[in-house]
Amino acid sequence: MARAAAGKRAASPVERSKQASVAALLRGPGPAQNAFEVTVERLGSSIKMGLYTPAQQLPSERQLAEMMGVSRTTIREAIRVLTVQGILTVRRGRSGGTFVAGEMRPPSVQELHERIRRRGTSLGEILDHRLIMETGVAELAAERATAAQRGEIAELVEHMKEAEEDFVAYRRLDTAFHMLLAQAAGSPRLSAVIADIHAELSDVMSIVPYSREACVHSTTQHRRIARAVINGQGSAARAAMREHVGATSSFLRGLLG
Repeated sequence: MARAAAGKRAASPVERSKQASVAALLRGPGPAQNAFEVTVERLGSSIKMGLYTPAQQLPSERQLAEMMGVSRTTIREAIRVLTVQGILTVRRGRSGGTFVAGEMRPPSVQELHERIRRRGTSLGEILDHRLIMETGVAELAAERATAAQRGEIAELVEHMKEAEEDFVAYRRLDTAFHMLLAQAAGSPRLSAVIADIHAELSDVMSIVPYSREACVHSTTQHRRIARAVINGQGSAARAAMREHVGATSSFLRGLLG
């Protein structure tokens, strides 16, 4: 027993962040809309954010129903719709289950704006909401992060440096970083809000062209945020996050209008 436990690989900060992000996103603050529509949106967003990766198996219908607080019938229908859209595949038999399909085609700029419009919002409103929420989360994280969480944040930033040549991997680490800060802030509600924000941004980020220079600059900003959080400097963390989110917002507004 001890040997088996010793041989079991401990989850990395990235994996722990992904697991917590999935829980925050799928659970959310509670379905204020139609439960079926919310279920489709949250499941689809978890895949677009890279929390579930191509060919990865999703939890069972029963587990998803418990996580999301909906019926298995709702989960089953949501999976059917996402399968028709080519986002999921269902395999039968002993090794069967629900799996993420291959990489999805990113939307066009026109499709993106239409999706955002159907949600009753705009790109500008999404970016403004992110600015307000993420700066506050960074400040709280600096005040409340445990020693273990500070170590995880530092380790994750180093992984970002290593992933600057792989934009898909970099985006996943970027999301994991922001979710780690939300977890360090010590509020499940804030974790759910940040997960929702990054779910909304997942479509936007999927059409951003790769730029190594942009990744290098982003890593520098993330390191600045991480340093402030690790050192317990709330005001500095807020200022560094504001600079980072502001730069990203300017880039997206310039690219997408």
